[in-house]
Amino acid sequence: MPFSARQLGLGFSILSGGLTLACMVLPILIRSIEEGFRAVPQEYRLGAAALGLSRRATLFHLLLPAAVPGVIVGLVLGVGRAITETAALIFTSGYVDRMPESLLDSGRSLSIHIYDLSMNVPGGNGNAYATALVLVILLLIINFTASLLAERWLHRRIIPV
Repeated sequence: MPFSARQLGLGFSILSGGLTLACMVLPILIRSIEEGFRAVPQEYRLGAAALGLSRRATLFHLLLPAAVPGVIVGLVLGVGRAITETAALIFTSGYVDRMPESLLDSGRSLSIHIYDLSMNVPGGNGNAYATALVLVILLLIINFTASLLAERWLHRRIIPV
């Protein structure tokens, strides 16, 4: 059991697994958001300063809309990694095959379920393939939804000339 799960007294739980995944995904998210903000031209910042816009107005009205593609990339990469992560979840959220009743109960992710079906259940390959298909479809739905929301948000925020 990881040190953080022991220190927080969470044991093998879904909450412990979620916190572990958040710590694993955070660097990817931070780096992609940082690169998204670096990709915004310096002229945007200079123009906002010349107009006397506050830092908050510059961030929310100029920089954030221009950095949305980088933010979306980070979210999609982070969610993709979190969904497919198996090793960290075995040691934090457990390996049981029952439905958890709360966030403090042990459970298993789809990727662990695929591993269990293919390795430990005789003749479980068909069910493992079906579960893998569900996982891929879920990942595609998340990617499509993120792209659609980003596109709608960008089109709503851009002022036509």
